[in-house]
Amino acid sequence: MKKYNSLAVFALVFYPLFLIALGVKYALDFEVSWFEFLLFITGYYASTIAVGVGLHRLWSHDSYKINKYAEFILVLLSAGTLQGPVLSWASNHFKHHRYTDTEMDPHTPLKYESKVKGFFWAHMGWMLVGEGSYKSIDKVTMVKLGRNKMLRWQLQNYWIISTTMNTAVPALVGYLFGHSLLAAYAGFLFIGLGRALQQQITFFVNSLCHFAGTKKYVQGTAGDIWWLFFLLLGENWHNYHHAFPSDYRNGAKWYQVDIHKWIIYLMSICGLAWDLKKTPSARIQAKAAQTTELDIKMRNAQITAMYEKAHELALAVRSKLAELDGASSKVKGEFKASLAQMQENLSGVVQQLDFQLRNFDPSEKIITVCRRKLQKLDQTWQKLYAELDRTAV
Repeated sequence: MKKYNSLAVFALVFYPLFLIALGVKYALDFEVSWFEFLLFITGYYASTIAVGVGLHRLWSHDSYKINKYAEFILVLLSAGTLQGPVLSWASNHFKHHRYTDTEMDPHTPLKYESKVKGFFWAHMGWMLVGEGSYKSIDKVTMVKLGRNKMLRWQLQNYWIISTTMNTAVPALVGYLFGHSLLAAYAGFLFIGLGRALQQQITFFVNSLCHFAGTKKYVQGTAGDIWWLFFLLLGENWHNYHHAFPSDYRNGAKWYQVDIHKWIIYLMSICGLAWDLKKTPSARIQAKAAQTTELDIKMRNAQITAMYEKAHELALAVRSKLAELDGASSKVKGEFKASLAQMQENLSGVVQQLDFQLRNFDPSEKIITVCRRKLQKLDQTWQKLYAELDRTAV
């Protein structure tokens, strides 16, 4: 059993639970108004922007250059997210992209056969065990980012900065806008609750976005989930990101809401950002076409394998039905109707698979339905075969 990382367990489990308990008590003791709600929203989206614009697109992928004063603000805000030092975050992210869906991927959802275990591991389990953030920074990260004095300063003083950003700073924000000690406490509490929720939503990029979503640009587990845009502000376009990780945009289409893209673009207009990396349209289209072609080939291979399996089962059922002709009337009555029904069901599956084989773009939904039907028929056949053996036909 792996050793738990006590600091991660505190930051990701116990501290959020402590904040929730304080939030419940606050709601019982005081009136919760728009003031508290706005503090919560501020904490949530300030953390979201720090992760997407800073930790992810700036430091992990170098998708743009930034003014040092703006970078310092992101350094402070990113420490406030309690997701580890920039150098550690970037190091783990480098490995995730380099070794996606393999054993060396720090948070691959394929680590366990169980989808539930795989989801939890990818979501936050991988952070709760091991030696912790400081031990996970590799040489590649230090070569790329190690000369950045601000990032080294943050690493050396991480817990002081992150504690300040989660206590004094939100309390100050609450006091400045509410002009009372209760408002200061509300700032600490509700900005903290917003940040805690955002922490879990960020982890959905590693878990949910590797379990669901469309895969237009690259094969693998990474998917685009459009309806997460209002929570992740653009980090939800995860399949595109895995295809073109250095692009400052995750949502390349005009209709793909990507607030982080627009923040970076607006910073460039103001002179705070430059050298924005953008993937050429021709390359995007070529990659999408290539992925579609590979996907169709893979689906056709799946259909062919299922088609052959269905024929194999049909032959076995037909053979067993022929054997039953010489069996006793009692045995015939018990099994012949079941085998005949199974033969009819197999015929329907074969027809569906045959149609899909002749289709230029096989339907993923129909393939899934046929796979489930075939698995169920195979299980039924195994049971019937075992029962027939026991009756010594």
